[in-house]
Amino acid sequence: MKNLKWMLAVFVVGAGLGAAGGVLAAKNKEIVVTPDADLKFQPLDPSDKDGKGVQMSVVFGDVKKKAPIGYLLRVPAGMTSPAHMHSSDDYAVVVKGSMTNHAPGGEVKQLGPGSSWFQPGHVPHVNDCAAGTPCEIFVYMAKGFDYMPAPEAPKTDAPKAAAPKADAPKPEAAKK
Repeated sequence: MKNLKWMLAVFVVGAGLGAAGGVLAAKNKEIVVTPDADLKFQPLDPSDKDGKGVQMSVVFGDVKKKAPIGYLLRVPAGMTSPAHMHSSDDYAVVVKGSMTNHAPGGEVKQLGPGSSWFQPGHVPHVNDCAAGTPCEIFVYMAKGFDYMPAPEAPKTDAPKAAAPKADAPKPEAAKK
């Protein structure tokens, strides 16, 4: 019974110190407010010197680290991404416009503001922003940001007919 009381006392003291540490840590933090007009968007593709492609604004985290990151993406109206993957699962919420997130060749469903999706890591997918209005989405990735082109899907075209042999007769011209 003495051991139980001692363990309970250690737990209570530990919990109290933990709570006090949380309060002290909270005192060092401040509320940060960023109006939409003050967001700093950068081209996702460094070669996009005109800023006409997809742009990213980091809300929290560091794009260079494999750690949790939350960011906003601005996607030009009518833009479709190539098939790609991420190593991390990601969660996305449409803020503006109408987006899709789908497997290459899969069903396309338009998602308006407030809609969301979950995308498992290492799964090829395509994103589209509907024509007419630019899109903005918030994305969270637990293992950091990355972008990997998806391996090409096998071609399903019917095999092409073999070229006629040199000594084979040529088909007659169509009659008029």
